[in-house]
Amino acid sequence: MCGQPWPCAPAKVGLLDDYSAFPSLLMLYLSSQMHACWEDYAARTGDVPPDLGERFLSWARR
Repeated sequence: MCGQPWPCAPAKVGLLDDYSAFPSLLMLYLSSQMHACWEDYAARTGDVPPDLGERFLSWARR
């Protein structure tokens, strides 16, 4: 791990490679991971970072 919030730059490269033939499945996977992250933040802090959509989804649409 690089110490940055997931998905960090190395994870993004790996995910794009792993899902290169199935980009729609990458979006489904990232959406489910974002939802899990959302629930985790909400349970721990009661607040959710406003950048989760950007962090989890926007980069994969490019």
